[in-house]
Amino acid sequence: MHATLIDIQRAGAHDGPGLRTVFFFKGCPLHCKWCHNPEAQDARPQLSFHRESCMDCGRCAAVCPVQAHTVIGGQHRHAVSFDRCIRCGRCAGVCPSRALKLIGASYTPEELLKIARRDLPFYEQSGGGVTLSGGEVLLWADFAAEFLARCRAEGIHTCVETSGFGTTDAMEKLLPDTDLFYFDWKISSEEKAMEYLGGSLAPIKRNLRLLGQAQKNIVLRCPIIPGVNDDDEHFETILHLLAELPAIQKAQLLPYHDFGIGKAGNIGTAQTAFPVPTQTEIDRWLAWFGEYAEARAKIEID
Repeated sequence: MHATLIDIQRAGAHDGPGLRTVFFFKGCPLHCKWCHNPEAQDARPQLSFHRESCMDCGRCAAVCPVQAHTVIGGQHRHAVSFDRCIRCGRCAGVCPSRALKLIGASYTPEELLKIARRDLPFYEQSGGGVTLSGGEVLLWADFAAEFLARCRAEGIHTCVETSGFGTTDAMEKLLPDTDLFYFDWKISSEEKAMEYLGGSLAPIKRNLRLLGQAQKNIVLRCPIIPGVNDDDEHFETILHLLAELPAIQKAQLLPYHDFGIGKAGNIGTAQTAFPVPTQTEIDRWLAWFGEYAEARAKIEID
């Protein structure tokens, strides 16, 4: 059994309690317009071009079997035709400055466990563990379930970060051996979900309630995008979810950042730019929730 990952980060401090090894899976059925990891949407390996590192040496053009690279003498004259690329990785293999990278590598559950074992002392000292992120982990439910079970057998704390957009069957496979779910709550109206996420809220709601009924530990992760979901409707829905599902320990408000725009350009796609919130706007969000005494202790900015 294999899965494709885009990255593995060790000593992560923002994806669960303590220090964590974070495994980023490749592939996501949603296409959020503000996606922070656009290189994780396509489940297949894909080419990424970092122009600022390019030496315009032409080695990539010499080995490419489909002429996806054009290099003309002079600085920054290297162009990549991503629509031609067959994802063979030959260009990345000869690039002396690592300006070209093939994103996506295949792993087995045992290979990931070996990586996690290296960090056992950090888990024990900090109360950390492993986190499965993405992309969308639910696309790799069978693989994830096997890896989580191996971690549980070795006493490693487990966290899954998910959009919730997937089948009930997939989510149920992750329940037995996941200690904590970081569950994205991005949009509160069906119309906006279809416009900004590219998918329905129905499976997301269904899977969130499934976790609540199973009394799993949940942290609600709420990216706040100015002009999209920084409004009463969305904030009121977050309050309602906190009241309805006691399993939700807290809701983390995640102010939008535009890191995904550059990453999208590196893989030959474009991404919508939204306003980056000011501290004044962030303070306004907190003040809004601060009016509700029952929610104050469960709302934080991450």
